[in-house]
Amino acid sequence: MEQLAPRYWGAQEWIEKGVKLDDVLCSLGIDNADLDQRFAPVLVNTGNSFIVVGLSDAAGLAKVRPDFAKIKQISEQLDLIGYYVFTKDPSATSRDATTRMFAPRYAIDEEAATGMAAGPLACVLHDFGGTSQRSFEIEQGVFMKPASPSLIKVDLDIENGAITGLMVGGYGKAMTSARIAL
Repeated sequence: MEQLAPRYWGAQEWIEKGVKLDDVLCSLGIDNADLDQRFAPVLVNTGNSFIVVGLSDAAGLAKVRPDFAKIKQISEQLDLIGYYVFTKDPSATSRDATTRMFAPRYAIDEEAATGMAAGPLACVLHDFGGTSQRSFEIEQGVFMKPASPSLIKVDLDIENGAITGLMVGGYGKAMTSARIAL
């Protein structure tokens, strides 16, 4: 999936649409202490908009308890697909990040693989993570109940230090199968 160069809006810019950072954190059942201080929550658009929220560790990602009604309301106010919550905690993943995605506005409580959200996260990791890395591996679905792991690869196009576009793809693995008689 090809995506556009990222555009960012910080929490201060959400206020004019009636959304505060505390509203977002509350909708996830977390607070400021859970955040990864290297990555301020940010709205990212690479063709579709997500709020990307970095958490300091795997315990924080596991304890997220989404309030889908609140997430849907905030998504409507900010015209989002949803939230992409991640951690870089090495005890949680050997990849660049492990994530959870919530998009109740589109009837998706939690999704196992979301390329359109992994792209914005890779941009955040590049632009705010102090790295010149151009290729990222993003894991998703590990924290779902039941787990439904996927691996999403993001390659950034960079010119003069700025992201000009990106390409997203990935891999999934069938964990179970079922046959439905019609």
